[in-house]
Amino acid sequence: MSISPEDLEDLVARRDIMAVLTRYCTALDRADLAMMETVYWPDGGDRHGIYLGDAKTFIPFIINGIQIWFEMATHDISNVDIVVEGDRAASEAYLLSVCQVPQSQAVDIFGDAYVARHGEGAFDPGRHLFMMGGRYLDRFERRAGEWRILERQVVLDWNDNAPSTQILHQGMFATLRPRSQRGPDDPVFHNRP
Repeated sequence: MSISPEDLEDLVARRDIMAVLTRYCTALDRADLAMMETVYWPDGGDRHGIYLGDAKTFIPFIINGIQIWFEMATHDISNVDIVVEGDRAASEAYLLSVCQVPQSQAVDIFGDAYVARHGEGAFDPGRHLFMMGGRYLDRFERRAGEWRILERQVVLDWNDNAPSTQILHQGMFATLRPRSQRGPDDPVFHNRP
């Protein structure tokens, strides 16, 4: 079986686009501004619900916001469908996001009704879980051989939220090290060649 030049180009494009999608999640969860700047074309755009506008402004907005809104964040993608046509592509990637919200951000993130139901400051250590399922609908463009997002639309499919029951210092969780952290001290940055 031989692979045609067209098939090989399509496979490489899909690989590179998938790398952009996963790099977005890593940049967001590690709050890495420089990495996030490699995800979008500066003249691109993002429609994120909480933000509607150009990518150049979105990048510092989301990196700053993630550090304020969430103590920790996890963004996972799956069921990625990519269609490539020359130097343009489109993708749909399923999103699962689970984040820890500090008590100080509960009203802004969840609203007054949630806080009224779950009590302000009644939880130790005073954090909540933000859980969301949705999709990233992206349009990509390849420029000088590099793929980046030109336009992103976030679609909400569902969400569920609750007071956190996190355990860090007891049972098996007390032994799990290292722990995740934002910035260059996260273990992922020490695991690269």
